[in-house]
Amino acid sequence: MLSLQAFAQDFSISATAGYVHLNSIFKVDGEDYDLDFKNSGFFVGAQSEIDLTETIAIQPELLIAISGDYKTLYFGTLGAFEVAENFSLLAGPAINYLLEEVATNYSKLGVFGVFGAKYNITENISAQAKYGIQLNNFYTGSADISSKVNYLLVGAAYKFL
Repeated sequence: MLSLQAFAQDFSISATAGYVHLNSIFKVDGEDYDLDFKNSGFFVGAQSEIDLTETIAIQPELLIAISGDYKTLYFGTLGAFEVAENFSLLAGPAINYLLEEVATNYSKLGVFGVFGAKYNITENISAQAKYGIQLNNFYTGSADISSKVNYLLVGAAYKFL
């Protein structure tokens, strides 16, 4: 006996905005140097949610963050795992691209591992917090230098489609 089953996938689009905080981690020869590069600002963007099952969804997002003199484009594809009613844990990869010029031997592209949480306040409004840990090095030169940025995003989303 052969059985086929179709899965209905729900799809939604949300506008999102909130607070961004950046923290720079700079190392030379393996030693940490506190450059006190901490910067705060805001982000705006869009995200979608594609339900795979009742408790698992994919959440792609495209954001622009402005903090101090820096503008950064973020693209992430997070998995959302509903662990309680209206509460989901988030995890997945993200990349960012600096929209400003960078110094010689530095890259504009960052690769991040992201984790966080999301709470659905109503059917159309949610609150989220995400923390990104940079996996690659912005510095591309030959010296033993590590230049990375971790970020915190805290915001809200409004589902309109």
